[in-house]
Formats: sequence, C-alpha cells, structure tokens
Amino acid sequence: MNRRTLLGMFLGAAALTTTAALPAQTTGSIIFINRRPPRELVGNIRAWAGSNQVRAYNEDVQSHVWRVQFMAFLARAPRAAEVTLVFYKLDGRTRRYITNQAVSLTNPNDQVFFHQTVLHRSPDEFQPMENYEVAITVNDARGATEIARGRIGLVGTPDRHDGVVDFTGGAPVVR
Repeated sequence: MNRRTLLGMFLGAAALTTTAALPAQTTGSIIFINRRPPRELVGNIRAWAGSNQVRAYNEDVQSHVWRVQFMAFLARAPRAAEVTLVFYKLDGRTRRYITNQAVSLTNPNDQVFFHQTVLHRSPDEFQPMENYEVAITVNDARGATEIARGRIGLVGTPDRHDGVVDFTGGAPVVR
C-alpha cells in the first residue's frame, strides 16, 4: 500500500466516526405522587407512579408545609451513596435556585427510588401558587451532573396584607 491509499483509508475512517449519529443524552424523570408506593409491587412501577401522579400539592394549613413524595426514574445508576435534590423556582422560561437537600441512597446502583420531603413556607424559598422544578444531581470529580428532573406546583393561600399595622400589643403586627 502506498501513502495515498493509507491516507485515504485513515480519512475515510475518521469521517465515519465523526459523522455518525451520536446517541442522545437522556436524563431521568421525577414523578410526583399522592401516596407511598406499595412494598411488594408485581408489575410496572413506572405505570403505577403515572397512575398516582399529581401536578400540584396542597398546603397543610396548620403547619404551613407541603408534604412532597416522588418516584425518581434515573437514566443511569448514580453510583454514589448520596444524591442532591436541587429546587428551582420557575419564572417564565428561567429558573432561579432556591435550595438543595442531600438524599442518602440505600443502594447506589438502583435506577428507581422513592423519596418524601417536607417543604416549609418561607418568603425567600417556597410560596403558594408558584411552580418549581426539582432536579436530582450526583457529584463526582467533574462536578455536579443532573440525572433527573420534574416540575411541581404548590397550592395554598398567599399572604395578603392591607397595609395596616397594629401597635396596641407588645410587638407591631401587620394585617
């Protein structure tokens, strides 16, 4: 073989590797549910989660919290003992970081897991009648990688103030 033939073969092989379709990077999903999954489910757990899916949670009016439950369906196993839940508030097309929580996993090779958490009403964090995005990230040497995401709404009565301040008590009260 001469140089020209070898060069042609090399360039042809390089063109095939660079123009071939790359597999799309898929991320997992988070499905918010209204009840705890059964311990011994025979069948499709994703179908069960889809049939018990909720788009919004109602606020517990006594304690001003939202009790959130979800099933995470990951595209790949996290291979870590802990993942991070990251909460974002959705403002149109943008998302603003709110807070995060660490979640310990019983088996780092599981691609499906259930988790429940409590979100507290706070002026700078969670508010009623707002939409949020929840992402699951795993940290490694390259940084945080998002492996699943989902959206949820929080329903409740927003705080309303009429601008009147009551100074009759020990501390001023805004109504």
